[in-house]
Amino acid sequence: MDRTGITAYPPVVPSSPRAHLILPVLLATLLAAQALPEAQPPAIATVSVGATVVTIRGSERDEAVGEQIRRVLPDAIRAASRWGSLPAAVVLTVHATHGELESATRRGGNPWMRAWARIGAVDLQSPRTWSRGFATDDSLRQILAHELTHCALFVATGRDGRAREIPLWFLEGMASVAAGEHHDAVHADAVRAPGPMLRVDPRLVYGTADRAFRELLDRAGVDAVRRIVARLGDGLAFPVAFRDAVGVPLADFEGDLVGRLSALAVNR
Repeated sequence: MDRTGITAYPPVVPSSPRAHLILPVLLATLLAAQALPEAQPPAIATVSVGATVVTIRGSERDEAVGEQIRRVLPDAIRAASRWGSLPAAVVLTVHATHGELESATRRGGNPWMRAWARIGAVDLQSPRTWSRGFATDDSLRQILAHELTHCALFVATGRDGRAREIPLWFLEGMASVAAGEHHDAVHADAVRAPGPMLRVDPRLVYGTADRAFRELLDRAGVDAVRRIVARLGDGLAFPVAFRDAVGVPLADFEGDLVGRLSALAVNR
């Protein structure tokens, strides 16, 4: 039996002159039922900040979590809006378990993941099922600011899929800095080839992204980052937007950064 509660194989149909008519109807009903979207959790709260309205969805068990989200969300939205505009409407869904989060985001095999962002949505594993069984206001504000910053960048690129063209250090570094996170672990290889390292030690990837983005801010300033986001919104590819906004080729910036991080590792 599949998740729709309907057997996934054709039922036995009694032999009769009308059997050849009944079977197609049953099959069509089956396929239609399987194609129905999964039921969304009910809305438990709505928060409006500026031009953005966030609808919080979750089960009755997460009403307390919903109240905590409402409490920290205004600060998270303001932090995420530092680099660009958020969508007018965002759906924030609280999932009861990590398994439900992975299923909803189709991101399996990431036990460290607590949330995931798309262009107009954020999926959050309920803090009730985090290792401590709760989240402090500060940690919840940070994770929401982080994910909402992704939403703002996805608005600029036009879709979250196009964000794959953006270097991971910029994508995650922007979110980390906006959320006020601080990471100590860095590794030069995480600048240009973060994929393999992400599977081994995500802390190195996120720490390196945070360091790289702070280096960009120190060298080029906040306005340059905003220009990058604006150029992406104009449809430019990331390397072109970066060179136009910062004044140096992306490869040169990354090469210098790799050199700095490599030297840092040697001197430790």
